[in-house]
Amino acid sequence: MRRSQETRGLLLVAGLLAAIVLPWLLVGEEVARLAMTVAVVLADRPWLVMALVAGLLALDPVLPVPSSIVAVAAGSALGTGIGALAIWIGLMAGALLGFWLGRRPGRALARRWLGPATLLGLEPKLRPIGPLALLLSRPVPVVAEAVVVLAGAAQLPWRLFLLAVVPANAALALVWAGLGAAATAGNLGPAAVGILLVPALAHAVWHLFRRP
Repeated sequence: MRRSQETRGLLLVAGLLAAIVLPWLLVGEEVARLAMTVAVVLADRPWLVMALVAGLLALDPVLPVPSSIVAVAAGSALGTGIGALAIWIGLMAGALLGFWLGRRPGRALARRWLGPATLLGLEPKLRPIGPLALLLSRPVPVVAEAVVVLAGAAQLPWRLFLLAVVPANAALALVWAGLGAAATAGNLGPAAVGILLVPALAHAVWHLFRRP
């Protein structure tokens, strides 16, 4: 019986990850292409681009949004300062949405499917998903969204959540906007390398810190 409950818990987590990963794999490339095109077309309307960028990044936990490409496009269209602001607003809105989804409807679903006792038993396994995990996972596509949702499900206090994601998102926004602005100046190399290198390095650090 205990093993059956643990299996259901693992299936619930696997289902959550699949819901985040599969749409991104299926249509993520098309969304990226559309975002870059729209950013170029609307380059003379910065407030509209800001709203578009913030809106796309805010929906990252529930839609297959390639956040790094959208963010670099924002830096290219808006420059480092305004671009970073738009990116940060979107990243914060997305993180808040994902955390709330894990804390409220996600937890209610887990309680209904697993039962209160099993959910209580799983909580110690989710507690390591704290501020450090949030900090390290922020630049890693897909993992960032999953960690935010799981942190909400683990009932991480709002204060600790914000303490981790506010500065992490600010730093990430500056990096992406700076790379986009460099691409606009005709230096495409850093932007192209950054889109690949920043998530890759963050992913390596994430795995390093997760080792027992």
